[in-house]
Amino acid sequence: MRPAPLRSTVNSDPRSLRVDFPISQEKSRHAEAGRDTRDRDVFGILLVLYSLILYPILRADRYYNDDLKRALVGRAGWDSNGRPLTTLVMRMLQFYDHAMVDISPLPQIGAVAILAWVGVLMARRYSIGSSWTAALVAFPLGAQPFYLENLSYKFDALSMSLAMLLAVLPMLQLNDGRRAWWLGVLALWGSLCFYQPAINAYLMFVLVEWVSLQLQRAEPFQLAKQFMGRFMQVGAAMLLYYLLVGIHVSGWVKHASERIHGWHELPLLLTNFVDFYGYIGASFNGHWWMYFGPLLTVLALFPVVVGIRHALTLRTAQPAPVTVLLCLAALLIPLAALIAALGPMLLLHKPEIGPRVLIGLGALLAGALVVMQAALRQWHASRRWAVAAACMLSLGMCILASAYGNAATAQKDYEGRIAGRLADDLAELKVSRGVHAFLLDGTAGYSPVTAHVIEQLPLIRDLVPQYLTSDHSFQSPDFLAFYISGVTNLQAHDDVAAQSLLSSLQARACLIPADIITTHYRLYVIGDTAVVRLLAPGESPECVDGKGAEEKQ
Repeated sequence: MRPAPLRSTVNSDPRSLRVDFPISQEKSRHAEAGRDTRDRDVFGILLVLYSLILYPILRADRYYNDDLKRALVGRAGWDSNGRPLTTLVMRMLQFYDHAMVDISPLPQIGAVAILAWVGVLMARRYSIGSSWTAALVAFPLGAQPFYLENLSYKFDALSMSLAMLLAVLPMLQLNDGRRAWWLGVLALWGSLCFYQPAINAYLMFVLVEWVSLQLQRAEPFQLAKQFMGRFMQVGAAMLLYYLLVGIHVSGWVKHASERIHGWHELPLLLTNFVDFYGYIGASFNGHWWMYFGPLLTVLALFPVVVGIRHALTLRTAQPAPVTVLLCLAALLIPLAALIAALGPMLLLHKPEIGPRVLIGLGALLAGALVVMQAALRQWHASRRWAVAAACMLSLGMCILASAYGNAATAQKDYEGRIAGRLADDLAELKVSRGVHAFLLDGTAGYSPVTAHVIEQLPLIRDLVPQYLTSDHSFQSPDFLAFYISGVTNLQAHDDVAAQSLLSSLQARACLIPADIITTHYRLYVIGDTAVVRLLAPGESPECVDGKGAEEKQ
């Protein structure tokens, strides 16, 4: 067999000659095997790291908000929330016929496996050095503190991570050619159909792509062209989602999705921005900000320095106004990143502010680490600084996840003991006093352990919801349905007549002595109804007006 001929290609510059030597199939196989080995290493490391986040949640084993009703009756409700693909995947996963059942922890394990695969795609796309560096850089995507709520959902965790995967896929995998552009539109549409806030991860990686192109000394025209292409891509996906899915959204989600109308409401953009980041700032105490604030500031400065260096490098080949615009854009990159992490939620009239919608923050941290390590590599500086920054963030995330798991475990045991005792008391009163209904008043509060964790880490208050309380419209009735049967929970009725009856019973309970006294509640029997006045730890058993019957006696 003849040897393959040499191929030479002459560039437009006659002084330059490039000779392409044929690459043997054996070398190609070695290169592919090396990449596969590295992919497995990154995937395996991330699985181990994410297990440090997921294990405390699985150990707590607490049904989370909507999980309560889904575990009891099996109804999904995702279609009316604009998440049809979530319904489809969960039905397929459970061979759905009539009602879903709890198959956790499989969805949660699947969720972290998907996040680990996203890390593999990031390592490929940005050519991140070692496997450990690649894993640590990608880790914040699913380990950031606010994503703990997403992973806590036994029924939703898988779909939320699938939404994350599809949101970043156009940036990490589908990034070359017109066909890839349209596939990216479909991926973004799918992300919206799984969980809408995940689209913010795409917006964050658009900015990462911008800074990466600056590191490659891309021309301003190329930067603008790429940015406009990404803007049109997400716009096409959102339009497709609205036409096919968005018009069918109903219930509280439709109300919460009401957008700003007219120019006179534009100040709400700033209000929403301040409210979101005010909430984020209040979620951690001063000591956490003292340790992590400087690190976050350094991460924010890297894209600024990259942008300014890029503008100054091209200043001799570009008009002065272009150089000024590039410098201005570099200075605004940190602000643009903060806006992108919230995305379309800023356009809502009354956005839902809570941990589960802040998916973009994970992309913000991971993107900042990508830029840091890429810049250090470009500047021939030690990338150990990027590894140190990633390790510091990872340690903080693992600590917070462990604290959250312990707080959730303590709260589950605390509320379970109270609900079990209450169920026994109501069962006895049903036989002895003919009680057929009950009403909760007040709240059992947090367990001492949970309250202590909240004092140190305010975010835990939102991550650990209270179920034994009269304040919630659906969590408390659903939670009590796990323990109490055969007695009507009046709290589950929202009609005007029921609310009037509740107020009357609460007032009458203040005038009579309690029939049952425990550490955590007082129980009053009024006719065939039991009024249960819950007591938080350390709370006095007085009525709202301070005239409780126990005090009179």
